[in-house]
Amino acid sequence: MMGMGVPSAMAETYYISPQGNDGANSGTSLEQPWQTITKVNATRFAPGDTILFKGGATFQGSIQFLPGAGGTADKPIVLSSYGTGKAIISSGTLPGLKVYNAAGFKVVNLIFEGSGQWKDAQSHGIDFYMDLPNNTRLDFIAIDSVEVSGYRLTGISVGSWKGASGYDNISITNSSVHDNGDAGIATYAEATLGHRNLYVGYNKVYNNSGLPEKTDLHSGNGILVGGVDGAVVEFCEAYNNGWLNAWTTGGPVGIWGYHCNNLVIQYNESHHNKTGTTKDGGGFDIDGGCTDCTMQYNYSHDNEGAGYLVAQYVNAPPMKGVTIRYNISENDGRSNGYGAIHLWSSGANGGIQDLHIYNNTVYLSPAESGDPKALYVQEGGKTVAYIRNNIFQTTGGLEVVQAQQTSDLRLEGNNYWAGEGNLKINWNGSTYTSLTDWRAATGQEMLPDSAVGLTVAPLLKKPGQGIILADPRKLHTLTGYELQDTSWLIGKGLDLQKLYSIAVGPVDFFGNDLTSRKAFSIGAHQPEVVPLPVTFVSFRVYRKGNRVELAWETATEQNNKGFEVEVSEDGQQFRPIGFVPSKSPDSQVRQAYNFTHANPGKKGTRYYRLKQLDLDDTTAYSTVCVVEVRAEGNGMIIYPNPFEQDFLLQIYSDENQKLHLALSGMKGRKLLEQTLQLQEGNNFIRIAPANLKEGTLFLLSATFGGETHQVKMFKR
Repeated sequence: MMGMGVPSAMAETYYISPQGNDGANSGTSLEQPWQTITKVNATRFAPGDTILFKGGATFQGSIQFLPGAGGTADKPIVLSSYGTGKAIISSGTLPGLKVYNAAGFKVVNLIFEGSGQWKDAQSHGIDFYMDLPNNTRLDFIAIDSVEVSGYRLTGISVGSWKGASGYDNISITNSSVHDNGDAGIATYAEATLGHRNLYVGYNKVYNNSGLPEKTDLHSGNGILVGGVDGAVVEFCEAYNNGWLNAWTTGGPVGIWGYHCNNLVIQYNESHHNKTGTTKDGGGFDIDGGCTDCTMQYNYSHDNEGAGYLVAQYVNAPPMKGVTIRYNISENDGRSNGYGAIHLWSSGANGGIQDLHIYNNTVYLSPAESGDPKALYVQEGGKTVAYIRNNIFQTTGGLEVVQAQQTSDLRLEGNNYWAGEGNLKINWNGSTYTSLTDWRAATGQEMLPDSAVGLTVAPLLKKPGQGIILADPRKLHTLTGYELQDTSWLIGKGLDLQKLYSIAVGPVDFFGNDLTSRKAFSIGAHQPEVVPLPVTFVSFRVYRKGNRVELAWETATEQNNKGFEVEVSEDGQQFRPIGFVPSKSPDSQVRQAYNFTHANPGKKGTRYYRLKQLDLDDTTAYSTVCVVEVRAEGNGMIIYPNPFEQDFLLQIYSDENQKLHLALSGMKGRKLLEQTLQLQEGNNFIRIAPANLKEGTLFLLSATFGGETHQVKMFKR
């Protein structure tokens, strides 16, 4: 074993080759290499020594270093390969590399192969372990560009179990860790914060199955960070882990941490992770005893469990100061009814305290097993959480929110969308189908002086595509989760710095700079909120006979080429129908424009907007106007919609007749009702309903000429 031989006098480079000789050769030149791992284990090396195995060759045995061996951060002992390719350390049922009560090592460009996931092979691939007393600190472990597979326990394990003793300055980078049993990469300590300063970056961790005979704790984790003060996990991919987990109380997660302070999990992709039971199998997790930890800029998708879990387990140390921001979840919760964002607390040591969840984007479609939720706050102990500026979008009738533990939750400025008429918010067992009713019943989505929150189509560019990036450096290419230019969510987010003194971070998911923003959007995408180059005074649309007339005025124009007129039958998919050039591309005086849609088609609702074009071909959009098209006779248009304080109702009547107006909530409660006299021709009626809650849909009904015209109205 290492440490039993005679130490070398000065730093050397040693070579090991199948063609070498342990007895006759010095090992210090390419011409005189050693042959076996046995010789390496019998030699004590000095700080700064380098041990090189021949690339492409296979070496049988387990490399082991005993107490007293090792180097320093400045002069580590280096294990690596020479020549072409990586050397293979084939260790069978033993560890590939075991370092006991020592540090100061750099392990690079090697392959470690175990004999497979057998019950008698109770070993890790790379195993750093210490149990020195008296709060001992061991400094420097660097593992880079290795491949570790076929070990029953953990691929790469760093652990301590003696009070507060532990390792400092650990890095695990650019490595592939796969087809192991218990976990891919893991750290642990007896003390809550045994280790300090960990960096895990640019790794692929996959096909780590879990242990079917391990029924007392979770198994099959991808990357598990435990007992660390100061850690970063970034640019890693974790997938297809955990399917043999056998613990029925909990389960594995792709990338997660527990007993950590200042852990940052960012710029990772975690997907298609599983569990062998009904518990977990999620993408990301901040778990018991974590303080001041952050999950940001991650992409979670197609996991059986939660996309982003925050959990405080029984008897865990205090948890507080956790932030989840600028993440994307697509179709998580594929089994067992998990939430894309999922909170659970046992209540231990105050439960979950001071949790902030903001500017995330969730897209969720039905699963083959269970009923997932976009946001799930599970029944349990105390959970103090502030949930703001998020997009929660579901399809197929799924619940947007289910909250069983609600007393310390605040939801503000979020957008809830399940398709027209499908909203479901399950709050303490009561299901609400409108934001207005839920707000009135619970006080959620309210600021002291105004109602907030929206229920509008987010208009994401192309969500739900099931994209596997396989390289987290390409996260910015997930443009399907950017907001369309016409999205109502742009500029509608709460200013969390101004309202709550929350430092919202330097960039959004896509890298857009936030340091000097004056306006924020809802969701993980924060496009620049740019003032229109054209200032509109008015935009009106009205029916005239069988035609639709559009009229608008501008107060100022700058670099304006003109206006493309667009129409839609559903309010979402628009098509161009004409172009009106600018009368003066740079103007500070009022300009008036008109356009006639001569053939609006069959009767029904039409939505019109103006696409303003700059001379450099950049674009901006007007508000949307709505008109009711009839084959003949009467017609109705409304502007603006959405509205703020009032709106203009324009009705074309083919005779003098009575008009009956009614404005109702989406559940049918009448909010306004009146009867007016129409004159033949165009009639203009301004409606200013009082005491309507902002961020709410209403139904306007206008009955005249023997017909009832209905249009959904949205109050901003």
